Amino acid sequence: MSVSKFLHVGITVRDIGRTIEFYTKYFGFQLEFQDVFSEEFISSHNGLYRLSAGAFSDFCFLKSPDGIVLELFQFHPQKEGDETVWNQPGYTHICLRVPNIFEAYETMKADGVYFFFPPDRRATPEEHWAFLKDPDGNLIELQD
Repeated sequence: MSVSKFLHVGITVRDIGRTIEFYTKYFGFQLEFQDVFSEEFISSHNGLYRLSAGAFSDFCFLKSPDGIVLELFQFHPQKEGDETVWNQPGYTHICLRVPNIFEAYETMKADGVYFFFPPDRRATPEEHWAFLKDPDGNLIELQD
């Protein structure tokens, strides 16, 4: 088997516009492409999506300055999300490196972004980490 290359992570969101703004404002992601998965597309792939008739989804691709891609989905109709459970199989978070975690923390905290704790020391005094929620409650780990 050949070596694979990481392409993207998919995240379902409540408000795609708000989420695009969040990732572009704080982390420098750029909108690459935006479109709609039609009712026909969703229903023709119902084994994957398992949604009721009439469902559709807005979607887009956001690309970070170093090439990480997030694929965002906003489904219509929507369901409420669950809190992340760490000891349950499944994805828990994404991790992003920032040049100055203390500056990022102060800026985002002043804007009302929820952090679980302020930047804390990791393995060495020069390394720090913090966890926050994006506008949809998805977890993001920051490291410097």
